[in-house]
Amino acid sequence: MDHSRSFSIDRETSISGKPIPGGREIVILSSHVFLEGFRKASIHFVARRWAAAGNDVFFTTVGHSALSRFKQKDRYEALRREQGNRYAAIEPHLFAGAYLPPLHAFSTAKPIVNALVKPLFALYGRHLPAFVKDKIEAADLVVIESGTPVVYLDLVRRLNPRAKLLYFCRDLLRSVGAAPYLRGGEARGIGLFDSVCVPSRRLGEMLPPGGKVHFVPQGIEGEVFDRAEVSPYPEGSRNAVAVGDMLFDQVSVAAMAAAAPEVTFHLFGIRWRGDAPTNIRVHGEQSFETLAAYIRHADIGLAPYRVNSSEVYLAESSLKLLQYGYCCLPVLLPDIIPVSRGNEITYSLEGENDWRAIVDAALVLPHHQAFRDGILTWEDVARQTLATVFA
Repeated sequence: MDHSRSFSIDRETSISGKPIPGGREIVILSSHVFLEGFRKASIHFVARRWAAAGNDVFFTTVGHSALSRFKQKDRYEALRREQGNRYAAIEPHLFAGAYLPPLHAFSTAKPIVNALVKPLFALYGRHLPAFVKDKIEAADLVVIESGTPVVYLDLVRRLNPRAKLLYFCRDLLRSVGAAPYLRGGEARGIGLFDSVCVPSRRLGEMLPPGGKVHFVPQGIEGEVFDRAEVSPYPEGSRNAVAVGDMLFDQVSVAAMAAAAPEVTFHLFGIRWRGDAPTNIRVHGEQSFETLAAYIRHADIGLAPYRVNSSEVYLAESSLKLLQYGYCCLPVLLPDIIPVSRGNEITYSLEGENDWRAIVDAALVLPHHQAFRDGILTWEDVARQTLATVFA
């Protein structure tokens, strides 16, 4: 792997505080949606900062179709209504649109189904609608996020060979269940990118060889947490919060809840299989502003990952861990994940756990301001990411 151009945090401090360059056309291909009331990921915050600096940013949702109505009806209907096959203005210089064909290629955990949809991936990756193609052809930079957008790499290069290409890689594809077709496309095409930007050094080391890998940590939108002064919790209650369903370990959370019935466990963006215990509240997807108050005023943050040794990069790249740290929360997480911030209370994924003692240790841990040390802002992240392609 070519690490000759890799940036370290120390290298990035030389550009810290400088304004983000503006005046460029940037197209982002993402599986995420840019809609109010739905989960925000790092790509949303970076896109907003680039647009605020005067770059015209076209956030493009792919990996959805009429099929999505059967799995995520509310999200699909909102996409179709507000951004279906067109770009809509979100704020100055920032536009969001969704490519919504009748069918789309999708990943599955079933090998037989993956084999059957392989031709669909090949077909899906050869076409984008005119409203997207026009922007790609005029772009100075095309950002491809890890996941389904990888299928469009060859098409993007053909549409605009002069544009810079940035791989905004947030996850190891096999860890998130990406189809073999996508993993193969990543391996074949990673050398085509001008920059492969990762939020974890460990993740960068695990990617296919040949990429120009740059490490830029995740960031925090601290001002949203700072404004969330009103607690959503009843006075005197004890509360734990969990955010996001990737590699979610329901068994461990159920054990925590059973051991600490006086603690209410609030789950966001997580589907609970079966009936939830009485002290577990399943909130579904909520706006980041709503979520911020639940995190800031919680007693405990949960990072209940069901991981193996190849997935511990999540400790470095997890937004929730940074958000919990910024809000000075103790965090419950598996002991397989390396600890570094000082607010971690760990448990075993394989052995027996004294869940009562583990929860109690988190409840009495002081909420130290030192848990915030070293956390970047999204302004920092957006600046450093852009610098990896326009040094």
